[in-house]
Amino acid sequence: MERKLKDMTTITISDRDYNQDSLMYVQNSIGELLSHADCSILSKIVDGRAVLSVNCPEYYKDIIRTELADKVAEIIAIKYKYDYFKKNILVSGLSKNEREILLTSLIAADLEDDKKYSYEKIKKYTDIAIDGIFNFTLSPLKNKWKDIVGCMPECFLNSQLKDFVYYLLENKKKRVFVDDGRVYDCHYRRLKRSSLLDGEDMQIIREILLSNCGEVELSGQIPKDDEYYLKEFYSDKIFFSNGLEH
Repeated sequence: MERKLKDMTTITISDRDYNQDSLMYVQNSIGELLSHADCSILSKIVDGRAVLSVNCPEYYKDIIRTELADKVAEIIAIKYKYDYFKKNILVSGLSKNEREILLTSLIAADLEDDKKYSYEKIKKYTDIAIDGIFNFTLSPLKNKWKDIVGCMPECFLNSQLKDFVYYLLENKKKRVFVDDGRVYDCHYRRLKRSSLLDGEDMQIIREILLSNCGEVELSGQIPKDDEYYLKEFYSDKIFFSNGLEH
């Protein structure tokens, strides 16, 4: 017998249309769960807004809402923070790649705290307008980022960047795995947070930094820029493998 309409709940996530890729990140990150929970998904652009609608069985509503809120919190803690820092941190002294490493490291430094704060504000909603929540509910978070920008020097040297990344990695024990250019956590779950950042370059090292890991196990070849910065920051914390079990 077909499931009755009243037994279904729709959870909607929206943002400005140029952030449509962020909504795809949500869909791709928990696509397997949505499929197992017999959810239907609709993605569209309406009046300048990207909209992702998830229609799920009432029985799974709380689980799906929790997972969606978790990914939206990542969008705010990574994508929104990246956009804010990229616009407002204008330090000299770094190359283009080094500046991307700096921005990624600044995001990683407080990533879990920023994500947790955002999640607590988002988790109760079934209609999530990301930009609206950020602008009208998360002003303390934006003020925190503003304070960080205010503390940045006008000139940031390569040596200072290395010291900052070393500080972030201090006492970190978690290991990630890089297999055929893809990054996985210790449970062999694919990590794709770097897709929330601009550009296609240095996806691997930026993904590793966002994971807040302390060790990297590497299998196969990686692009030269990623290899350079991986050696630069992790050095004796890199381990090599002939192949990883899937």
